[in-house]
Amino acid sequence: MKELICLLLLGFGLLGCIAKRNHDPDAPKLPITLYYEALCPYCMEFVTTQLNPSMTRMDRLPYTDLTLVPYGNAKVNEAGELTCQHGEDECELNAWHGCILEHNNKTISLKLIACMMRGRKNNLDRCAKRYNIDVSAVKECKKARSVDEILKKYGEATAQVAFHGVPAIAVDNAYDETDQESLSDNFDQTFCAKYKAKFNKSLENCEPSARSNTIRTKH
Repeated sequence: MKELICLLLLGFGLLGCIAKRNHDPDAPKLPITLYYEALCPYCMEFVTTQLNPSMTRMDRLPYTDLTLVPYGNAKVNEAGELTCQHGEDECELNAWHGCILEHNNKTISLKLIACMMRGRKNNLDRCAKRYNIDVSAVKECKKARSVDEILKKYGEATAQVAFHGVPAIAVDNAYDETDQESLSDNFDQTFCAKYKAKFNKSLENCEPSARSNTIRTKH
């Protein structure tokens, strides 16, 4: 349900109305887990054009138990060293994401991570400034611990899921390969359908999207 809040803009003699979404604090949440890596082009595309718009613009986050797992196809080699598919820079960025997730709530974490994934460099400061977010704890986390230590728990979580490429999306704590195309191409529409199927409740603005992004090739 939405209610209109009308504001009298005295300086301009105008009456403006904005829509305010009312959320049921007890609304059930559908678990969504994203397994990804920071420099994977398909992960970057999915987060910035599918997941983040759905969670923010379409306002699905209050109905989602969202978990981000920044590890992807990283491996520990025979020497015990962590290696990432897109090199050392990706390991570093994955660790930055890990520290963001440790020290912020899900709303702020998604804002920062989605902003950073619009580029291939560490844009934490620029993104923090854009949203006026204090990232001092994030920086201390990254400074005080090694990349391997930060990412250890994400590697353990990733090892529990047998996916063939990233982004890999689990719904309701279960990964289903047959769901990946619809989740990747039309996340919001698919989320709405999954939510309704589980909770018998329709969310607002769940009509089929006129535009879909095709993200079929993974690596």
